[in-house]
Amino acid sequence: MKNLKTYFAFLAVFALIFTSCSKDETGVETSTEKATLSFGAIVADLASDSTNKQSDVGDLPQCSEAAPSYVEVVLTQGDNYIIGEDAPHRINLVAGQVFTEEDAVLELDPGNYTLEHFAVYDAQGNLTWIAPKGGVLSQFVDVALPLDIDLGAGTKKYVDVSVLCYDDRDVNEYGYQFFEFDTTKALEFCFFANYCTPEGRHFPARYSVELSIEGNVIYTAEENTNNVGVNSFGDNYADPLCFALPDLSRFGDDEEYIDYTVTLLDWDGVYDAPENTVITGSLSRNEIMANFDGDDNVDYEHLRFGCEGDDTNTGGGDDNGNGDGDDNGNGDGDDNGTGDGDDNGDGDGDDNGDGDDNGDGDDNGDGVAEGCDTAYMIGDNALNELDRYNETNWGWGLILDGDAFDDEYYEGDGVWRFPFYAGAGQNDWETKGWEAGHIVITRTGNTLSVEFDLYSGVTINESHIYVGSDWPTSRAPGQFDRGTDTFTVGDTPHIIVHAEVCGTDED
Repeated sequence: MKNLKTYFAFLAVFALIFTSCSKDETGVETSTEKATLSFGAIVADLASDSTNKQSDVGDLPQCSEAAPSYVEVVLTQGDNYIIGEDAPHRINLVAGQVFTEEDAVLELDPGNYTLEHFAVYDAQGNLTWIAPKGGVLSQFVDVALPLDIDLGAGTKKYVDVSVLCYDDRDVNEYGYQFFEFDTTKALEFCFFANYCTPEGRHFPARYSVELSIEGNVIYTAEENTNNVGVNSFGDNYADPLCFALPDLSRFGDDEEYIDYTVTLLDWDGVYDAPENTVITGSLSRNEIMANFDGDDNVDYEHLRFGCEGDDTNTGGGDDNGNGDGDDNGNGDGDDNGTGDGDDNGDGDGDDNGDGDDNGDGDDNGDGVAEGCDTAYMIGDNALNELDRYNETNWGWGLILDGDAFDDEYYEGDGVWRFPFYAGAGQNDWETKGWEAGHIVITRTGNTLSVEFDLYSGVTINESHIYVGSDWPTSRAPGQFDRGTDTFTVGDTPHIIVHAEVCGTDED
């Protein structure tokens, strides 16, 4: 346990009580005047609280002896940032005191606000105190962030914020992520997973993710579980789970420094997960960047539990020299440099890419995968020819603008009927794909609806629909808008319909 003497010295000095005053007290009342907001910092008594509360912290954070100089804050109103949208706003403290100077930015309209972030720094820019907003240390303050603030007209309001001493421990113990107090660049990285039962049934997976760096957990599994549900078609869907990962300069481009553990979880009413079913791996900067093409274009790492050529427990061959984090541990049966579970190579010799036929092979020699395949509605734009998609993507997008392509599939009365092809790697629907059914699009004015009309015997495991005024910023189907089959559209809606279907051309 660290020496606690410094706590009592700070507590004696900074146990200050602030008051608020209002023009209402002088008889002046108006609902149009601004309110002025100031903040004061009160150091929480960790020493006494530690005797009354359970804690996973082995020792308490140690206080700095440096004098506080300024604070950084983030303030919101509803879903809107009022202060600190791009970076926390700095406010100087009154010299020798622990409350803020007057700041024009803090002259606000009357209303309800929320303090989302509060950190205290010394004159050298070192973080000394912090208001917790979660994490194990939040139990040592009476009120953790976010803190609701009610500003009345014409008031000058002082708000006390309980802070804890900061000693450069893992900031997630205070409820923050490390890059919130660092200039380290953070890159978004997403996971998506499927689960295949022993009987061969495919499901989008419910799962948790834990991430760590050199043994220090930066995201816990308990707080990071993906969202799942049932869309309007009655299909189960699962969202990707995305994280901000640090680009740490002390690691080489190919040095794997971020470790992950993805755990398959039960999904009530859908499937029961086998116990201790996990996928583990590590990520380097290059592997993170491989899925990252700007803030609005992040592809997900597609993992598979129990599926053909799966990643479970990081098994599988690695013929291509890529680590399991790159090719998901699936090996490279066709020696094309990409894991069999993800690429459009032809490891089973059926002239149909392994990524399209899920590694199921071609048992009857008809050039069609037995099992489940990726399927797209045919369109007039190949996805791999759009600048935001790479050359390995297949599938189509449709711009509904009344051209000759639309006319070919128009049935009249605002109804179009487009073929829905599965397993058509490289968009070769004539020789590689099979027709799973049709997508029926109906437009009435500015309302557009999408309907799946599948052939008998064909079923859907998961479906994703995108409708917008331009192509989606992400090329990952799992991040398309979904959960509805009806959209409000403009003159030239851009449409992508994607699904995982099960069946064959015989169906």
